[in-house]
Amino acid sequence: MEAQTKTLIKRFLVPLLFANLAVFAGYIQFQPDFLMHINFYDVGQGDSILIQTYLGNQILIDGGPSDAVLGHLGQDLPFFDRTIDMIILTHAHNDHVAGLIDVLKRYRVKKVILPEVAFESGPYKEFLNLIEEKNVERIFAHAGQRIYLDSGTVFDVYYPYGKVAGVTSSGKYQLESDDLNDTSIVGKLSFGKNKILLTGDAGINVEQQLLLQYDLDSDLLKVGHHGSRHSTSKEFLKEVTPEYSVIQVGKNNYGHPTQETLDNLAAASVQVFRNDQNKTVRFVSDGVNLYPVRNPMR
Repeated sequence: MEAQTKTLIKRFLVPLLFANLAVFAGYIQFQPDFLMHINFYDVGQGDSILIQTYLGNQILIDGGPSDAVLGHLGQDLPFFDRTIDMIILTHAHNDHVAGLIDVLKRYRVKKVILPEVAFESGPYKEFLNLIEEKNVERIFAHAGQRIYLDSGTVFDVYYPYGKVAGVTSSGKYQLESDDLNDTSIVGKLSFGKNKILLTGDAGINVEQQLLLQYDLDSDLLKVGHHGSRHSTSKEFLKEVTPEYSVIQVGKNNYGHPTQETLDNLAAASVQVFRNDQNKTVRFVSDGVNLYPVRNPMR
């Protein structure tokens, strides 16, 4: 009888004990470390950024052009955590929205922030349908909003100024901008003294408007529109004065990033990180110092 008991312990209780220890170790490993982590994911030719605040809240900005974002989230989020506190969709182009469809299917998302614009595409329509189907809170972005990511981390929306689509006499929606990129959400992420300017795909026209209205000074700039010549002007960089910049870019036929943009960054003495060269780019902030890291977020 004693031998049977020992056998049962070895077969069932010992594996269960190790499984519980593994879960506990995973829980401890992914506890907040009171630093802000910002990861610029290598998702190819597209944008996807994960912010983990110092209290452990998770904010995903854009999802890239495919489901590649899921692999990155699987690496950086604990396996037992299937919740994302907030998604920010900067604008409706496929290289920003397509990956978010799979995220909405796999994770419970609490809130979605997006520009109020009517745009017809298959991925964007599916994205909107999933938000409605899953009863996700939807908030339209407009300049002047202050979005608290936790008690010490804020995202101030600088652009767009309001609804960026109107209705024509025929009853159909029409963009006020000729370029959907210029409907991008632009804003500043702040944690303590550290500032990060996030620009989506906004072009020089938007940059010029921002120059007239805001203090753009930031430690880190997410370079607009994958390093296109239509963003990141010399005048803009002069006001932002970033120490670091990240270009979210993959293999493409558009010539991104352009030499003109790279020259502008070099002339401003900005250190450049690129997903096509550096893969996923990670930064950490303690509220005073912001620095790039080579190791995973944990």
